[in-house]
Amino acid sequence: MPDSRQEEFLNLPFQEKLDFLYGLPARQKRDLILSAPEAERLVQSFAPETLFYTLKEIGSADAGDLLGLSAPEQVRWLFDLDCWDKDRPNLARMREWIEAMAEAGRKRLADGLMELDLELVSLLLRQYIRVHRLADPQDSPDSPSDRFVQFDEHYLIEFIRHDSIHAHLLEFIEEAFERDYNYFAALMEEIYWGVEAELEEQAYQFRSARLADRGFPDYFDAQGVFAYLNPQNFAALRAQYAPPIRDALEEAELISPELAPALLDSENSLFNAALTAGFAAQGRRQLRSEMAVVTNQVLVARSVDFGDLEAVRLAVEMTHNYLNLGLEHLAGGDLKSAIEHLRATHLQLLFRLGVSLTIDLRTRAESIVRRFGLTPGAGREIPYLDSPYREALGGFLERQPRFFGGLDRNGAVVMRDFRTMRDVHLGYALLEQLDAAPDLFRGLFGLDIAGAAFRAQIAGYEIRLSQILLTAFARAMIDDRLAVEPLEPNRLEEARRAILSLESRPARLSEAFRRRIDDIMRERLGDDLRRRSADYVNSCLNLLEEDLGGIDPARPIDPRFIRSLLIRREPAH
Repeated sequence: MPDSRQEEFLNLPFQEKLDFLYGLPARQKRDLILSAPEAERLVQSFAPETLFYTLKEIGSADAGDLLGLSAPEQVRWLFDLDCWDKDRPNLARMREWIEAMAEAGRKRLADGLMELDLELVSLLLRQYIRVHRLADPQDSPDSPSDRFVQFDEHYLIEFIRHDSIHAHLLEFIEEAFERDYNYFAALMEEIYWGVEAELEEQAYQFRSARLADRGFPDYFDAQGVFAYLNPQNFAALRAQYAPPIRDALEEAELISPELAPALLDSENSLFNAALTAGFAAQGRRQLRSEMAVVTNQVLVARSVDFGDLEAVRLAVEMTHNYLNLGLEHLAGGDLKSAIEHLRATHLQLLFRLGVSLTIDLRTRAESIVRRFGLTPGAGREIPYLDSPYREALGGFLERQPRFFGGLDRNGAVVMRDFRTMRDVHLGYALLEQLDAAPDLFRGLFGLDIAGAAFRAQIAGYEIRLSQILLTAFARAMIDDRLAVEPLEPNRLEEARRAILSLESRPARLSEAFRRRIDDIMRERLGDDLRRRSADYVNSCLNLLEEDLGGIDPARPIDPRFIRSLLIRREPAH
């Protein structure tokens, strides 16, 4: 008995059935298709890439039912996308798909394989058969064997490999002989005379031409999708292009809506909200198609294996994230404005805008590295910076800048794509804090943290800038002098009582300690530097509060577990 979703699907008109399937998990999509009376028409209406990614998600071992409904052209695309390692055919994957195709019978198998380039089929069959030309006495085998098959008076076929598909290949050869002798003879001649390197090169050229026609550019052309454009000049650049057509296309003119795996519609973003709220079904299909074309460029530019579903998923997410980033920048988060910009902007331009916003952030990060006396590119990590500054700065400096998830509250401490303008703003705010640090340490202590002498002094020690700052503040409370001198272990309890208000649990920094710091900052720093460095100082104070505040006041402090202060080593006895 059909469930409610299946019943809803079966009652839809054909085109709405296709729309209904968009974005569904592959196995759910398969089950709905197979329940429909027009299952074959549905499958053959898919873009070849749609069918490919659906079958890959299901797995070739369970893909036979859908594969048996596919058109030969779709099978050729499946091989184009999945059966190559860069410029070399992947025969292992070819064998997997042939095994799945054979479930639909020899006719369907022959339909698919005869649609492939003859050179590619020859490369596969050369692993399984040796062709003998009977017109050449020198090529005739010495004695007959059950390894030999003969269909006519011209060729004797010797099977040299036996595995799970060799019987299917025999059926294919027999079907090809019965169906089209010219094809059969050409295949035998190619196997007999062909040079493997030349066959590979010819098959690769045919495949590359087809990929280019479907929006997969060559590697060098694809790099343009990541080309920088000046965000400040975006409006003038966009005006140089004819506006895209949104919603006005006739059905016959529509590009297939799925050329790459879909992002789930539940993805919460301004881009998806504008897509849903601002466009009719035709416009949404057109935009998803255009997004898929951009994704294909990303796949090629990043040399992603089309058959690696996880890598493809990440490329789709990247495409969405940069599109969303560019749209948020243009629209300022306003949905109505976002819809207008989406109508007026080609998605490749919008993607490049998102990329360029992160490149501008990287440029700013490189200037910060120079402020610390270092050369960008020589190393992406400044070891004496605290977390999350150290990790975040390293992410910003990558060739494709990345966002450190630790900057989010409760975020995972992993690198990810920039997704929203909030990520970009957080990045700039962190860089502004770092920009103030060299001036802060110079103003408070006369310490040049950008100098080679400082780096040499702390080399080999796990010292962080926050430890230097907080240790000096602690000294100011217990000794009434601002000095960067490690604390004696036996004075940690004294420092805790001077720094913390121990009535609350966990303990908090005392008001007296905060007033003392304010006084020091006011005495030694100008108003502008005090304002610029306030957030950095507060982040360091938070580290101190977290480190000491959770320790039971009734228990002695173990200096081995204190991370926020510099503590003098006791001499070994």
